[in-house]
Amino acid sequence: MITIDESYIKVCKLTKNMAAGYIDYFENRAFSDGNIQKGCYCVWHHWTEKHEHERSLMPENERPYRKRDYAKELIEKGVLNGFVAVCEDRIVGFCNADNKNTYFRLSRENAPNSWTGSREGDKILSIVCFTVEPDMRRKGIAKAMLEYACQYAKENGYDGIEGYPSKGRFSASDCGGSVEMYTDQGFDIIEIPNGVVARKNFKKQ
Repeated sequence: MITIDESYIKVCKLTKNMAAGYIDYFENRAFSDGNIQKGCYCVWHHWTEKHEHERSLMPENERPYRKRDYAKELIEKGVLNGFVAVCEDRIVGFCNADNKNTYFRLSRENAPNSWTGSREGDKILSIVCFTVEPDMRRKGIAKAMLEYACQYAKENGYDGIEGYPSKGRFSASDCGGSVEMYTDQGFDIIEIPNGVVARKNFKKQ
Protein backbone atom coordinates (compact mmCIF):
# COMPACT_ATOMS: atom_id res chain seq x y z
CA MET A 1 0.00 0.00 0.00
CA ILE A 2 1.26 3.51 -0.86
CA THR A 3 0.10 6.59 1.03
CA ILE A 4 0.20 10.01 -0.65
CA ASP A 5 0.77 13.20 1.37
CA GLU A 6 -1.60 14.46 4.06
CA SER A 7 -4.69 13.42 2.09
CA TYR A 8 -4.17 9.77 3.13
CA ILE A 9 -4.75 8.43 -0.35
CA LYS A 10 -3.92 4.74 -0.45
CA VAL A 11 -3.17 2.61 -3.49
CA CYS A 12 -4.07 -1.08 -3.39
CA LYS A 13 -5.16 -3.92 -5.63
CA LEU A 14 -8.74 -3.96 -6.90
CA THR A 15 -10.57 -6.85 -5.21
CA LYS A 16 -13.84 -8.62 -5.91
CA ASN A 17 -15.62 -6.97 -2.98
CA MET A 18 -14.89 -3.50 -4.44
CA ALA A 19 -17.32 -3.91 -7.35
CA ALA A 20 -19.97 -1.58 -5.90
CA GLY A 21 -17.40 1.09 -5.08
CA TYR A 22 -15.90 0.77 -8.56
CA ILE A 23 -19.30 1.30 -10.21
CA ASP A 24 -19.98 4.27 -7.93
CA TYR A 25 -16.63 5.80 -8.94
CA PHE A 26 -17.25 5.45 -12.67
CA GLU A 27 -20.86 6.63 -12.48
CA ASN A 28 -20.37 9.64 -10.24
CA ARG A 29 -16.78 10.87 -10.17
CA ALA A 30 -14.36 9.46 -12.77
CA PHE A 31 -15.68 11.63 -15.61
CA SER A 32 -17.44 14.42 -13.73
CA ASP A 33 -15.55 16.89 -15.94
CA GLY A 34 -17.58 15.81 -18.98
CA ASN A 35 -14.94 13.53 -20.51
CA ILE A 36 -16.34 11.73 -23.57
CA GLN A 37 -15.24 8.39 -22.08
CA LYS A 38 -18.08 8.56 -19.52
CA GLY A 39 -19.95 5.27 -19.52
CA CYS A 40 -16.95 3.15 -20.51
CA TYR A 41 -16.50 1.50 -17.07
CA CYS A 42 -13.01 0.62 -18.37
CA VAL A 43 -14.12 -2.63 -20.04
CA TRP A 44 -13.02 -1.78 -23.59
CA HIS A 45 -10.07 -4.17 -23.61
CA HIS A 46 -12.40 -7.05 -22.75
CA TRP A 47 -15.24 -5.86 -24.99
CA THR A 48 -15.52 -7.98 -28.14
CA GLU A 49 -17.58 -7.55 -31.29
CA LYS A 50 -19.92 -10.18 -29.88
CA HIS A 51 -20.57 -8.04 -26.79
CA GLU A 52 -21.28 -5.01 -28.97
CA HIS A 53 -23.69 -7.00 -31.13
CA GLU A 54 -25.52 -8.35 -28.08
CA ARG A 55 -25.86 -4.83 -26.69
CA SER A 56 -27.25 -3.57 -30.01
CA LEU A 57 -30.09 -6.09 -29.69
CA MET A 58 -31.11 -4.85 -26.25
CA PRO A 59 -33.93 -2.33 -25.75
CA GLU A 60 -32.48 1.14 -26.24
CA ASN A 61 -33.16 2.22 -22.65
CA GLU A 62 -31.16 -0.76 -21.34
CA ARG A 63 -28.06 -0.37 -23.52
CA PRO A 64 -26.31 2.30 -21.38
CA TYR A 65 -26.26 -0.14 -18.45
CA ARG A 66 -24.71 -3.10 -20.27
CA LYS A 67 -21.10 -2.03 -19.76
CA ARG A 68 -21.81 -1.21 -16.13
CA ASP A 69 -23.24 -4.68 -15.53
CA TYR A 70 -20.41 -6.29 -17.48
CA ALA A 71 -17.81 -4.45 -15.38
CA LYS A 72 -19.44 -5.65 -12.18
CA GLU A 73 -19.53 -9.20 -13.52
CA LEU A 74 -15.86 -9.10 -14.55
CA ILE A 75 -14.72 -7.75 -11.19
CA GLU A 76 -16.69 -10.33 -9.23
CA LYS A 77 -15.19 -13.08 -11.41
CA GLY A 78 -11.67 -11.70 -10.97
CA VAL A 79 -11.32 -10.93 -14.68
CA LEU A 80 -11.20 -7.11 -14.53
CA ASN A 81 -8.10 -6.26 -12.51
CA GLY A 82 -5.87 -3.39 -11.60
CA PHE A 83 -5.14 -0.95 -8.80
CA VAL A 84 -7.28 1.67 -7.09
CA ALA A 85 -6.51 4.87 -5.24
CA VAL A 86 -8.76 5.17 -2.19
CA CYS A 87 -9.46 8.28 -0.10
CA GLU A 88 -11.79 8.13 2.90
CA ASP A 89 -13.13 4.74 1.81
CA ARG A 90 -14.07 5.89 -1.69
CA ILE A 91 -12.27 5.14 -4.95
CA VAL A 92 -10.76 8.26 -6.52
CA GLY A 93 -8.54 6.66 -9.17
CA PHE A 94 -8.15 3.44 -11.13
CA CYS A 95 -5.31 1.83 -13.08
CA ASN A 96 -6.50 -1.01 -15.30
CA ALA A 97 -3.66 -3.56 -15.32
CA ASP A 98 -3.35 -7.32 -15.82
CA ASN A 99 -1.42 -10.03 -17.58
CA LYS A 100 -1.22 -8.90 -21.21
CA ASN A 101 -2.54 -12.24 -22.44
CA THR A 102 -5.89 -11.63 -20.72
CA TYR A 103 -6.75 -8.61 -22.87
CA PHE A 104 -8.67 -9.36 -26.05
CA ARG A 105 -7.61 -6.02 -27.55
CA LEU A 106 -3.91 -6.71 -26.93
CA SER A 107 -3.69 -10.21 -28.35
CA ARG A 108 -0.91 -10.93 -30.82
CA GLU A 109 -3.59 -11.13 -33.49
CA ASN A 110 -5.34 -7.84 -32.69
CA ALA A 111 -2.33 -5.75 -31.66
CA PRO A 112 0.79 -7.37 -33.15
CA ASN A 113 2.83 -4.15 -33.10
CA SER A 114 2.48 -3.86 -29.33
CA TRP A 115 4.51 -7.08 -28.99
CA THR A 116 7.51 -5.62 -30.80
CA GLY A 117 10.65 -6.52 -28.85
CA SER A 118 8.87 -8.95 -26.53
CA ARG A 119 10.28 -12.39 -26.00
CA GLU A 120 8.10 -15.42 -26.59
CA GLY A 121 6.76 -16.63 -23.27
CA ASP A 122 7.36 -13.40 -21.35
CA LYS A 123 4.86 -12.69 -18.59
CA ILE A 124 3.97 -9.01 -19.03
CA LEU A 125 1.85 -6.81 -16.79
CA SER A 126 0.00 -4.44 -19.13
CA ILE A 127 -1.38 -1.10 -18.00
CA VAL A 128 -4.16 -0.13 -20.38
CA CYS A 129 -5.78 2.82 -18.63
CA PHE A 130 -5.51 5.43 -15.87
CA THR A 131 -8.43 7.45 -14.58
CA VAL A 132 -8.35 9.94 -11.70
CA GLU A 133 -11.30 11.85 -10.28
CA PRO A 134 -10.98 15.44 -11.61
CA ASP A 135 -11.02 16.99 -8.14
CA MET A 136 -8.17 14.71 -7.05
CA ARG A 137 -5.78 15.35 -9.93
CA ARG A 138 -2.30 16.90 -9.54
CA LYS A 139 -1.70 15.01 -6.32
CA GLY A 140 0.54 12.36 -7.87
CA ILE A 141 -2.15 9.67 -7.86
CA ALA A 142 -1.43 8.29 -11.34
CA LYS A 143 2.29 8.26 -10.53
CA ALA A 144 1.61 6.38 -7.29
CA MET A 145 -0.54 3.81 -9.10
CA LEU A 146 2.24 3.28 -11.64
CA GLU A 147 4.78 2.82 -8.83
CA TYR A 148 2.49 0.33 -7.16
CA ALA A 149 2.00 -1.56 -10.45
CA CYS A 150 5.78 -1.85 -10.87
CA GLN A 151 6.15 -3.11 -7.33
CA TYR A 152 3.31 -5.59 -7.80
CA ALA A 153 4.79 -6.89 -11.07
CA LYS A 154 8.20 -7.50 -9.49
CA GLU A 155 6.69 -9.28 -6.50
CA ASN A 156 4.45 -11.50 -8.60
CA GLY A 157 6.92 -12.97 -11.05
CA TYR A 158 6.37 -10.78 -14.10
CA ASP A 159 9.21 -10.49 -16.61
CA GLY A 160 8.24 -6.92 -17.37
CA ILE A 161 5.60 -4.23 -17.29
CA GLU A 162 4.35 -1.99 -20.07
CA GLY A 163 1.89 0.78 -20.77
CA TYR A 164 0.59 2.68 -23.77
CA PRO A 165 1.01 6.42 -23.18
CA SER A 166 -0.28 9.14 -25.42
CA LYS A 167 2.02 10.10 -28.26
CA GLY A 168 2.51 13.81 -28.55
CA ARG A 169 0.96 16.49 -26.37
CA PHE A 170 -0.74 15.02 -23.29
CA SER A 171 -4.16 16.06 -22.01
CA ALA A 172 -6.18 14.93 -18.98
CA SER A 173 -8.52 12.96 -21.26
CA ASP A 174 -5.67 10.68 -22.43
CA CYS A 175 -6.24 7.50 -20.45
CA GLY A 176 -2.86 5.99 -21.31
CA GLY A 177 -0.93 8.50 -19.23
CA SER A 178 1.99 10.63 -20.35
CA VAL A 179 5.33 9.49 -21.76
CA GLU A 180 7.11 11.49 -19.04
CA MET A 181 5.32 9.60 -16.28
CA TYR A 182 6.81 6.38 -17.60
CA THR A 183 10.30 7.63 -18.40
CA ASP A 184 10.56 9.12 -14.90
CA GLN A 185 10.22 5.56 -13.59
CA GLY A 186 12.79 4.03 -15.90
CA PHE A 187 10.62 2.77 -18.75
CA ASP A 188 11.95 2.57 -22.29
CA ILE A 189 9.79 4.13 -25.00
CA ILE A 190 9.35 2.01 -28.12
CA GLU A 191 7.95 3.60 -31.26
CA ILE A 192 5.38 1.47 -33.08
CA PRO A 193 3.03 2.35 -35.96
CA ASN A 194 0.36 4.77 -34.69
CA GLY A 195 1.69 4.95 -31.16
CA VAL A 196 4.27 4.05 -28.55
CA VAL A 197 4.80 1.33 -25.96
CA ALA A 198 6.45 2.13 -22.62
CA ARG A 199 8.24 -1.00 -21.41
CA LYS A 200 10.31 -1.91 -18.37
CA ASN A 201 11.95 -5.32 -18.19
CA PHE A 202 12.99 -6.92 -14.94
CA LYS A 203 16.27 -8.78 -14.75
CA LYS A 204 15.90 -12.37 -13.69
CA GLN A 205 17.83 -13.16 -10.56
